[in-house]
Amino acid sequence: MHSSTTTPDEQQPSGYPGRDRLDAANRGFRRALASLAREGRRHDPELLPVVERIATEAAGHLERLAKNAAEAEGKSARHRAALAQEQENLTRTLRKLSRSNPTLAARIAQGAAEQDGAARG
Repeated sequence: MHSSTTTPDEQQPSGYPGRDRLDAANRGFRRALASLAREGRRHDPELLPVVERIATEAAGHLERLAKNAAEAEGKSARHRAALAQEQENLTRTLRKLSRSNPTLAARIAQGAAEQDGAARG
């Protein structure tokens, strides 16, 4: 019998841990909602606002979870390293610019610092 649990070392065939469970839950949810909508259209129109409320609530949850996943990805080691590299590139460029136009370099550095503060704040 095949076990659905995998160790961290094993390749996840479905793309990521928990994908099979998520797909099954999504399939069940969509079937149940479609069945409820069908019942509402055929026999009880008062059910249709309930279907819409449930679908809207589910969409809101999924949108929040997608945002959480995107934020978590943005905090990954690879993204932090890329950000550090970009910061190094900016510093190097500003040093070169400060030799030819110190006023402009200072304004750019100040604007970059303000943007960095706004992004963190």
